[in-house]
Amino acid sequence: MTVEQAISDIASLSLEEQLLVVQAIWDRMPQDAGTSLTDQQRAELDRRLASYQANPDSALTESQLRKQIRDSRS
Repeated sequence: MTVEQAISDIASLSLEEQLLVVQAIWDRMPQDAGTSLTDQQRAELDRRLASYQANPDSALTESQLRKQIRDSRS
């Protein structure tokens, strides 16, 4: 079976069944899968952390972010 065939088969499932497939795949991933960063990604994270530390009031709380997302969908 090809990846395309598997995706097609999964797409024919109900949303609930598709989520079960996603969860099953996720559960089978090694714990450290996809956790390595490139030097560029690490530098960007360092830049963002320094920016936040210099001005913590510039960050949104979780509730502010959720409100902003909800408002943008209206």
